[in-house]
Amino acid sequence: MVILLAACGGSLSDEQRKQMREKMEENKIVHVTEVEITEEAFAEGRELADKLDSMRGDSAAIRKFLSDHKNIHFITPTQSTSRMLEKQLVDAYLSDPTGAHQDNVQKVRNNQGDFDTLLYTKPVVRKLPDGSDELVGVWNVWLPKKDLVVKIGRTK
Repeated sequence: MVILLAACGGSLSDEQRKQMREKMEENKIVHVTEVEITEEAFAEGRELADKLDSMRGDSAAIRKFLSDHKNIHFITPTQSTSRMLEKQLVDAYLSDPTGAHQDNVQKVRNNQGDFDTLLYTKPVVRKLPDGSDELVGVWNVWLPKKDLVVKIGRTK
């Protein structure tokens, strides 16, 4: 980077300097643990799910939010999905005998076997007249591991 700065003769604009600092920050090596990554996935997923929950009843706002966040899907128990993991998680929520529908984070592996994404799931339930819960669907938030690590790195 020093060579680049010297070659430019110090004629970088403020915006170019800012972009260069951001790129350097992005490429900074930080040590993060699997626990930190999982905690960040929970925090990020819960934040997005809370925003969606606050829009309940405003379908136009939800559609707009989802069009801005292509990594979020809502899957109903009867809906087919091209992602086997999403279907498996819906089935797991349906078969849970305790009825304790809690949010969850799963590590997702790519074709090479490396885990590069985390999937945050948040079940949506409705109370039935008998007091039991019925699973309406599940919010699925796909979170790239790299984005989570960069976000954690900014706070270290």
